[in-house]
Amino acid sequence: MIRAVFFDAGGTLLRTAEPVGRTYARLADHYGWRPSEEALESGFRAAWKKRTAEGVGKSGTLGKDGWKKILRASLQAGGPPSGFPFEEYFEEVYAHFARPDAWRDFPETEKALAGLKQRAICIGILSNWDPRLHRVLAGFDWREQLDAVLISEEVGMEKPDPEIFRKAEQAGGWTAQQCALVGDDPVSDQGGAEAAGWRWALVQRPERGLWEALAQLGL
Repeated sequence: MIRAVFFDAGGTLLRTAEPVGRTYARLADHYGWRPSEEALESGFRAAWKKRTAEGVGKSGTLGKDGWKKILRASLQAGGPPSGFPFEEYFEEVYAHFARPDAWRDFPETEKALAGLKQRAICIGILSNWDPRLHRVLAGFDWREQLDAVLISEEVGMEKPDPEIFRKAEQAGGWTAQQCALVGDDPVSDQGGAEAAGWRWALVQRPERGLWEALAQLGL
């Protein structure tokens, strides 16, 4: 019997308020360079895909330095001008994504979480993120419904490492058989949950949102 459902954050409960490439380009304009949004979006996706291919969780948590590496690689796709003040730009981008208004929840997020709470099922977040997530979540009313929030950088490991799932179980005194994860990534979410002995379901929008994922779990 499932007693606790954990959710991945980005791509599962939350999405960026605008395409990442647009944000990168708009903030670069502050420094006198207006690159192609499409080029930076493509660069970001390639950089993120590269990290996934290299093995999420294999070298510890992503951290601020990891995000700096991803941003630098993303900008290269747009051909930054000589002398571009990358360090100053990075700090602005990093701070931007700590703001709640940089994010939107999916249309069904609040109702799906409320439905689980009405059935006395505990809910939490299990995310490969960093402490900025606390500030982001504070901007959404449903934050108060969460029973546990585990963030990879704070616990020192990332999904799919089974140990982060053990930490989640300890947060509420649950067993692996009582926990489920809803996420969007076949490697960190599905693979991690399977290795930890949890049940799992993936969203794959627009075809599958939270309602479909919870139905797969029988909830």
